[in-house]
Amino acid sequence: MYFSTMFLLSKVYERWTWERISRHILYWCSWWGFYALVNTNSYSNGSYVDWLLVELFVLPVKLTITYFVIYYLLPRFSEKRRYFLLLFLTLVLCFLGSMVLRTMEICSLQSWLLLSHELSCAWGKAPFFVFKMVYKALDLLFVVSLVAIIKFIQQQIVYERKTKNLLTQKLETELQFLKHQLQPHFLFNTLNNLYGLILTKSEKAGDMVVKLSEIMSYMLYESNETLVPVENELANLKNYIALEKIRYGDELQIDYEVLGETKDKKIPPLVLISFVENAFKHGPSSNLEISWIKISAEVHAQRFLFVVENSLPLSESGKEKKSSQVNSGIGLNNVRKRLDLIYGEDYGLQIVQEETFLIKFSINYQ
Repeated sequence: MYFSTMFLLSKVYERWTWERISRHILYWCSWWGFYALVNTNSYSNGSYVDWLLVELFVLPVKLTITYFVIYYLLPRFSEKRRYFLLLFLTLVLCFLGSMVLRTMEICSLQSWLLLSHELSCAWGKAPFFVFKMVYKALDLLFVVSLVAIIKFIQQQIVYERKTKNLLTQKLETELQFLKHQLQPHFLFNTLNNLYGLILTKSEKAGDMVVKLSEIMSYMLYESNETLVPVENELANLKNYIALEKIRYGDELQIDYEVLGETKDKKIPPLVLISFVENAFKHGPSSNLEISWIKISAEVHAQRFLFVVENSLPLSESGKEKKSSQVNSGIGLNNVRKRLDLIYGEDYGLQIVQEETFLIKFSINYQ
């Protein structure tokens, strides 16, 4: 398993570790043996041992040109997208390299290596500028291009990783900013209600402080992730509804039900409470006996559905229902932005205002 991961293109090294060095050595040893085998089968001159020696001595030329291209030219020119200049310089280097290889054949390899007599004679009789020069240049271009393509792919992988990390950091920063906007918004509204109860010296003020402390504890310590367990979010919602019941008493009809199994399901924190808060803020009228709010959460295996519906308050004449300011304020706007950042278009949010005001929020689990 470890050996196989060494050759993954997606595995990029930042330093020259022993694993990285071993990876390069194995790569070039494979080329060394491969070229010796191909030349042995392609030419009648020389044995496999001869060609192993030849390829061993010309390998430094291939290494020099290849590493110069991928570690010097490629980073400088690919970053500026000057690909034609990169190709031109690579071709020039390959041509110069072919001249060096041909010079080595005639002037050096025959005297340094114990080659077969047939191979030495063949090299000695051939003119300096032959068709093999072109072949050698193309051969060098093939070797360099293959490694350059691998390096270019790795550069793109590194670039995509950096881009993804930057987008993730940006997303997390925006989500935290929007969530921190939502918390003061909720706290401001609740403190106003608490202040009213204190002024009237209501005994409900103490219970409201307890519920508020539980909600603030959830907001501060349990909702710091992008997604939180559904059961935790619903428990926090239950505290909020209880807090509002303290405020309105039994006169306001509130129906709340949860269907399905919430275990191992997750949703963004503080989204549901925004929908419910909007219903309490704009739904109840001065006549609480005719006002109502219905809240339901359905947790299915592949889908989560949350529905909030409330009556609309009557106008001052008591005959017409007033238009609810549902799209104003920080609450719902922030919810939309957060859902867009987290899910993109993979969520449903339907807002309908007719005889009643209805919000349907749904997400599909992967």
